[in-house]
Amino acid sequence: MVNAAVATNNTSAPRQDFSQLEDYASEAVSREVEKLLHREARLLDTERLSDWLDQIVDPTIRYVVTSRELRFRKERRYQAAPEVFLYDDDFTFLKARVDQFHGGMQWRVDPPERYRRLVTNIETFKLGGADREEYAVRSNCLTQRSRRTYEVDQFVYCREDIVRRCPAGTLRLVQRWVDFDERSVVGRNLLIFL
Repeated sequence: MVNAAVATNNTSAPRQDFSQLEDYASEAVSREVEKLLHREARLLDTERLSDWLDQIVDPTIRYVVTSRELRFRKERRYQAAPEVFLYDDDFTFLKARVDQFHGGMQWRVDPPERYRRLVTNIETFKLGGADREEYAVRSNCLTQRSRRTYEVDQFVYCREDIVRRCPAGTLRLVQRWVDFDERSVVGRNLLIFL
C-alpha cells in the first residue's frame, strides 16, 4: 500500500497523492462510502447544511477548492505553483458559511435556489494503520444550481476526500480537496459547497 502525500501552500494537512493508490477498500466499505456521499449530496441539495456539518463533516476537516492554470507542458518561464486556492477552510469557516446562509446574510437565498448534485466514478482506497480506519475516496461530480428562469450554473469538478471511522462507528469527512475544472468561475459566484 502506497501512502504518499504532496505538500501544498498550507502545511497543516498534506494532500494525499491519489496517483499511486492501488489498495482498494472492501466492497462493503466501498458501498458504505457511496452511501455517505449520496447522503451528503441529498443534505446539500435540500439545504440541510447544519445536518451536513453535524452528520458528515469531522471537526478536524480541511476543505480546499483549487483551480489550476493549464500551461504548455514545455513552459519554463513560471516558477509559481499552477494551483490557485479558491477556498482553504477548516470547520470554523465552514460553520460560519452555514450560519451566514441560514441567517439570511446571503443575497442568493431569496428567492431560493435549487440544487442537483451527481456524484460518480467513486473509488475507495484503504489508508491508515491498525490504530485507525481511514480511506481515500476519489469522485467526479456535477452540480447544477438553478434560480429564477435563466439563472442556471453548472460546476464540474473532481473531489479527493479522506474519510475516517469515528468512535461512534460512522464514517466522517476529514479532508476534501476539490479540483475545480474552470480557471475562472463562469457562473455568477461560487457560493456553494462542492
